[in-house]
Amino acid sequence: MSKSLRSKQPLYQKLHDRLAADLAAGVYPVGGRFPTEHELCARYSLGRHTVREALRLLQEAGLLSRQAGAGTVVLAGAPPESYSYRIDSINDLTDYARATIFDKKQEGVVTLRSKLAETLGAEKGSRWLRLAGPRHTQDNEQPVAWTEIYIAEPYVDVRYNIGGVSRAIYQKLSEQFKFSIARVERRIAAVAMPTDLASELSCDSGSPSLMERRRYWSDKGDLFEITLSFHPGDRFHQTILLERET
Repeated sequence: MSKSLRSKQPLYQKLHDRLAADLAAGVYPVGGRFPTEHELCARYSLGRHTVREALRLLQEAGLLSRQAGAGTVVLAGAPPESYSYRIDSINDLTDYARATIFDKKQEGVVTLRSKLAETLGAEKGSRWLRLAGPRHTQDNEQPVAWTEIYIAEPYVDVRYNIGGVSRAIYQKLSEQFKFSIARVERRIAAVAMPTDLASELSCDSGSPSLMERRRYWSDKGDLFEITLSFHPGDRFHQTILLERET
């Protein structure tokens, strides 16, 4: 490939792709020194801003470590395993459920005490069927999240109709109880990984993680399902596309 980086892509993205390919091919060994900004500018005839942006993307992907006075060091040839998804509508939630597998490990009916009721955004003292376990992609058994699914008491009989775990439970609820999903609220918060989940997700207790809460309402106005998912910080990417209204 020519050192020229002419393309319709932004120059920094094109440079990022070229350098990422070199890292994956072992051109720059793990633990070794990576070219400086000045060297890359000269090699590819690019400005410092373009080179710096490409290096920033490589650093955010966990491939490089950049420290003042210590230079740039190669950390990995490929990014850590992660799961990236995009949700723009209720229908996109189905794609997420189809692309991942929920491995149910726990099941039981719980009565919400104050702290859990506040976390879920549900009424204290209410009863819910709780299903919990890791979630992983179709082609990789490393869990991308620990998911807890709470089903409101009037709908707990869905447990006898769950069967396979590749379909979303909220879909089965709407089919079994003859209602439509009218509204879904998503809330994402940065939290420390709970100690009891760290071993399940093969990460450190207290490490950075993201907790995603979803609450589902039917067209009858009932809050029928709530889910909590805990994602290790390096295995979660969310894409949100905003477009100007015309």
